[in-house]
Amino acid sequence: MPKVAIAGGSSPTLGASILAALSTTPWTPIILSRQTNNPKPSPPGIETRYVDYTSHTSLVAALQDVNTVLSVVLIPGPESITYQLNLLNAAIDAGCRRFAPSEFALCEQAQAQVDLLRPKNVVWEAVRAKVEEGLIDAARFPCGMFMNYLGIGIGGEKEKEARAGLAEGASLVHLDAEPAYVVVPVKQDGSSPALTLTDIRDVGRFVVAALEMEEWGGRELGMAGDTLGFDELVRLCEVYTGKKVDVRRVTRQQLEDRLKEIPDEDVIKRMDCQIAMACAREGSVVPGVLNEVCKFQPVKVEEFLQRHWRS
Repeated sequence: MPKVAIAGGSSPTLGASILAALSTTPWTPIILSRQTNNPKPSPPGIETRYVDYTSHTSLVAALQDVNTVLSVVLIPGPESITYQLNLLNAAIDAGCRRFAPSEFALCEQAQAQVDLLRPKNVVWEAVRAKVEEGLIDAARFPCGMFMNYLGIGIGGEKEKEARAGLAEGASLVHLDAEPAYVVVPVKQDGSSPALTLTDIRDVGRFVVAALEMEEWGGRELGMAGDTLGFDELVRLCEVYTGKKVDVRRVTRQQLEDRLKEIPDEDVIKRMDCQIAMACAREGSVVPGVLNEVCKFQPVKVEEFLQRHWRS
């Protein structure tokens, strides 16, 4: 049975999502986890291999019998590039067939506009070079914004279920605020852009669908749970939350002025501002390449809001 290694597979978000999707397939999951003094217990029936992401020897040994390597590691700072490139090179030397770096955000062009996401593009350029050399097959998996942000503000166990492990605070959509509001970036022509949102639980299902593809070809295999305009998103939020949602429209110039006032060390505020700027440049839509090959219907925004706010 083919083995797939999930680097960072013990995470409660993407790691858990991919493991859940793999449970009904012939693939054998292997979790790669960093060596610590207090390792997390492995899920029942799933092997965990502890690795040192700074050690080529450690990584190659852990990947010897692995067909595909999926990275969902979340490592802030410059180490994120080093660790992922170490994982890539180890996958090649171990004879792995395919590699997917930790992406799961915007498309390449949009990520180039966001400081915190730009390292993903650095890694992807290195991955693509290895593909062109014929050393490994690879793909990157953009998914847009996590739909689970729309569950922030429900409260209690319902919110925990809606978040699906997501621990971050609200971004663009602030249904937990009083009053609730949505930041709507405005395009150059004054209209509202569209954006792609995907439920974390569906991300795993999309990735597992990609495992059945014969070849990835060193390209973006985007997934789209739902793509809709900001105006429609606001309308649906009002319908299913029962709240009046303020619309805070901001132009590209206003966002550029705001970014100048945010200190470099406040990386989260800068990221939120830069993502809004990318939306205003129409960089928030992810083409659903994997939607064409998967055999399931991903959760739509209206279904998500109805299920979690009205349940």
